[in-house]
Amino acid sequence: MNIDKLLNVKNGVVVQTSGGAQLSGRVVEIGDQDEFVFAPDSAEEIQDGTLVKISDGKDSVLSTVRARGDAGIRMAIECNVSPGQERRQDVRIYDKIYFQERLICHAVDKGRALVEALERIRANKLIIDSFLKGKYGPPGADEIPHTREAPFNQALWEVNRKLDLLIHMTLTADFRTLMQTSPAEVNISASGIRFITNHAYAEGDVLEVEMILPMVPLLFMRLAAEVIRVKPVTSYEVERFAVATRFLETDPGDKDDIIRYLFRRQREILRRRQGAR
Repeated sequence: MNIDKLLNVKNGVVVQTSGGAQLSGRVVEIGDQDEFVFAPDSAEEIQDGTLVKISDGKDSVLSTVRARGDAGIRMAIECNVSPGQERRQDVRIYDKIYFQERLICHAVDKGRALVEALERIRANKLIIDSFLKGKYGPPGADEIPHTREAPFNQALWEVNRKLDLLIHMTLTADFRTLMQTSPAEVNISASGIRFITNHAYAEGDVLEVEMILPMVPLLFMRLAAEVIRVKPVTSYEVERFAVATRFLETDPGDKDDIIRYLFRRQREILRRRQGAR
C-alpha cells in the first residue's frame, strides 16, 4: 500500500527513530507499492536498515531505511509491529484482497441493529464452517460408541467435502459477487481493518465487512466492524477516505484464521524483499 494512502503527506511528515530523534521533511517520490523517498529538512544521518516511524501528526507507519540518494532517503513500508508490541493480535500487514463493506447502522442506532447483524453473521458462519472447516467430521466421528471409517473412506469424504465447498462458493451470491470485484488495498490485523472508500463514514458507524483471504482453501469471512477513525485521502482528485475499523465480537476461530494468514503473508513478503536485494 502506498504511503499516501496511509498518511496525509501533503503538508510534510516527521520521522522518528528508536532512539527518540525526530526529523521533519517531505515525501517527494512515491514508488511502486511500499517504497517512497523522504527528503529531510536537515542533514540528520540515518543508517541503512534502520527501522523508523513516520507520522503525519495523526497516524503513523513503520518504515525501513533502504538507501540515501540525491533526492532523499529511500524507505519501504514495513509489515511488522513496533518493538515491545509483538503480541499476535498486533501483527498487521498491507495487502490486496477481495474486500467490500456496507453500512449496518449509524452510531445512534447501534443497539438493536448490531444484535440483528451479529445473529445473521453467526448463522451464515455455521454454514460456511460446515463446508470450509469440516467441523462436523467424517461419518461416525460423532457417534457413540465411536466408529472409525477406513482411511480410504475418510479421504473420499474429504474430497466430497471440498467439492461441496466449491459448489457452495459457486452458488453463494455473496461470494460470487465479491470475487467479481477488483482486489482492494487494506491494512489488516486480527483486531481490525483499514481501507480506502468513497463513502464518508463517521466514527461510531457499524459496518459489515466481507473479505476473502488468500489461503488454502480460500477463507471467506463476514464480520461486523466499528469505525474508529476517518480521514480524507489526499492523492486522488475524487473524494476518498481512509477508514480504520475494529472488529466487533470476533469469533476466536476467525481471529486465529486471520492471524494464520497474517504470519504466512508476512513470511512471503520478507522472502520477496530478500530475493529482490
